[in-house]
Order: sequence, then C-alpha cells, then structure tokens
Amino acid sequence: MTIPLPTLDLQSLDADHVLRAFIGWWPDVQTRAWLAEQALQAHAIYGGRMMQPDHFHLTLAFLDGSRVSDLQTLATQMAQWPVPQIKMDLTMRDVFEKPRVVWAGPDASQSQALTALQQWHEEIWAKLIALGWTRQPRLFRPHVSLLRHAQIAAGQPHGHALPTQAFVGDGVGLIVSVPGEQRSQYHLAAMIKPERTGA
Repeated sequence: MTIPLPTLDLQSLDADHVLRAFIGWWPDVQTRAWLAEQALQAHAIYGGRMMQPDHFHLTLAFLDGSRVSDLQTLATQMAQWPVPQIKMDLTMRDVFEKPRVVWAGPDASQSQALTALQQWHEEIWAKLIALGWTRQPRLFRPHVSLLRHAQIAAGQPHGHALPTQAFVGDGVGLIVSVPGEQRSQYHLAAMIKPERTGA
C-alpha cells in the first residue's frame, strides 16, 4: 500500500502556517496507467494541462486552507480510521465546466458504489467536524481529474463512455498542496493504515 508522493513532516512547520489540504484516495499503479492513457486521449480533444500520473486521486474531502496545528492533530487521528471495501469501476469521462476540469469516474448505474462513497464521505466529514473543521456546501461527485485548464465548450454534452477499469485503491492520505514555480506539488502528510483499500 503506497502513495507515490514526497512526504511532508508537519511537525517541522510553523503551527500557525496555513496550507491547502485534502483527503484523497490513491489508485494503484495499473489504475494510474489507465488514467494516464485516458488523460492523453482527453487532451487531444480538450487541450489543457494533464495531471501528473502520480497525482491521480479521488478526493474524499477538501480541507481548503488549514492551519498546520490542525493538520497535525488530524494526521495523528486519521491513521486508524477505517477504509471501507468499495468495488467501483471507472466507466465514463465528463467535465466540470466552470473549473475547466475533465474527469473520469463511475456512471450512474453503479448505485451501490456511489452510495458507499457518499457514506464514506459523510463519515469522514463527521470526524472532521468533531475535530473543528467547518464543512463548506459542496456537492460530492466521485471523480478522478484527468485535465485542468481544459477548453470546454459551454452548454454541450460531454459525457463519454470509457472502457471499464476497476479503481483499485492503494492508499488514503492527508495531502498538502505546496506551491511551486510552475505548478503545485502534492506532499503526503499522513496515511490511513488499514490492511488493504479498494476493490
């Protein structure tokens, strides 16, 4: 079980510093290779910026700007959180028009997986609220971003069936986005450590 990102030691940072963070579910190597192929095909249609292969993930909770001291507490608490066994296939490509994102995810026929993911999302947020986080009003749509800054024609259907690929999870982590000269770099600050995640 692994998340292929550089690690970040939260204890070495100023407790009052604010960082953008999220909790993400990382796919295994085979799933990431499939996602990279889909990103390449989508890029030929939409342009934009392809996600780095090691950055492919399904976001379970956005934490936005969070104080390092709060992230330190969360990192300690979340290590023993349960990870449900969810069987999910990536079967469609679609877009989020306003943020100009092209993504892959499960289609509506996978009601059992979508229900399980929604429940997991709610359970995570219940824990976060208990730790002092404030939940922002966001619709949870399970997806893996393929492209950002895509050229998306407004008001047109973009849903497209993809060859089925099982999403096999290989780790759930607390991820901090560290600004860089050209793009942000994800850093792993903590992991949930069950025996196995995913399908």
